[in-house]
Amino acid sequence: MMRKAGAEPSRALLTCLAVTLFACGGAGRSSSGPPVVQSTGTATAAPSSLTSADIGALAAIFSDQPFIGGQVAPLLMKWTSDSTFVFLELTGPAGTSRTVAYLGLGVKGTFCAETRPDRSGGSFTRFQRYQAPDWDTGVGGTAGDQGYWLSFLAVDRLVAGGRTVPIGIDYRYPAAAAPACGTTAVGPSFEPAGAGRPNADTIARIFSLFNEHPLEGGQAPPRVFKSLHDEVLAFAEFDVNSPTDARELHWFGIFVKSVYCRSTQPTADFVHFHRLVSPNYATGHGGPAGSAGFWGIWISAERFQFQGRDLVPGIDREHNPTPPPSSC
Repeated sequence: MMRKAGAEPSRALLTCLAVTLFACGGAGRSSSGPPVVQSTGTATAAPSSLTSADIGALAAIFSDQPFIGGQVAPLLMKWTSDSTFVFLELTGPAGTSRTVAYLGLGVKGTFCAETRPDRSGGSFTRFQRYQAPDWDTGVGGTAGDQGYWLSFLAVDRLVAGGRTVPIGIDYRYPAAAAPACGTTAVGPSFEPAGAGRPNADTIARIFSLFNEHPLEGGQAPPRVFKSLHDEVLAFAEFDVNSPTDARELHWFGIFVKSVYCRSTQPTADFVHFHRLVSPNYATGHGGPAGSAGFWGIWISAERFQFQGRDLVPGIDREHNPTPPPSSC
C-alpha cells in the first residue's frame, strides 16, 4: 500500500527504514509476537542474538547473591559497589533460555516512600527485602524494612502478567506501594556479604563477552556492546574503556536501532541519539532528521562524578541529550 502524498511516515516505517541499513532485522521479528513473561519470570522464547555459550558466560559473570534467608531470585546479579548491583532477567532458566527480558539495577534501601531512589521519576518500582524465606514473600514488607529497591529496564517488547511492556523502564512493574515513614525514615544498616566493585577478572570477562562494534565510519565509542536481539544492543561503560585499566562500572544500558525523529524516540528516558555512521564519535551525536542510528538509555550503576555532575544510581536523564526533530 502506498502512503498518501504529504502524510507523515509511521513510527514503524521509520524504524524499518533505519534497520534496513542493519539488514532490517526488526521487521522480521514482529510476526512471531512478543515473549510472554509470566509472574514467575518464565517466558516463551523470542528470537535472540545470544548463544548458549553467551548465556553461560553471563551466568558465570552475574553470579552474586545479594539476598539471603532462603529466597531464590529469578535474576542473575553482579555487585557494582557496596550498595548497588546490576542484574538481568532471562525469559526462563539459564540452562534453557537464550532471551533476556530485563536489565536492571538494585540499590540498598529501606521500605519507606521517603528513601525510595528516584522518588520524582518513579523508576524504582519494587522493594525486595534483604532476608526472606522465599522470593514472593520477600516483596514489600512493613515500614522501615531493609532490602533493595529494584528498577527494571525491558529490553524487548514483553507481555508480563497480562500487561504489554514496551522497550524501556517498566514503570508499572508490579509491587507493593511504599509506606510513608515520616521522621522515622532511616537508611539501611545491613552489610551484605560480597558487596563491592567488580574485580579485574570480572571486568576482563565483560570486555571479552561485550565485543561488538556497532558504530561505523571510524567511531571509537567509550563503551562496549553486546547484541541481545536484532533491534537492541546492551552496553557497559566503565571509568576507562580498557579491560586492563577499568576499575568501576559507571553506566549500563541499551541502544535501540532507529532513526533520529521524535516519533521514533522510545521514551523520554532515551535522551541520546547516536548516528550509525560518523567520521568520529564526537560528531555522531544527533544529526540530520531521519539519520539512521540508535536511541540510547544510560543507567548509572553507582555514585560517581562525571564532567562536573554528581551521578546517583538510576537513570541518567542528562546524559548528552539530543532533543529530536519533531518531523522527518
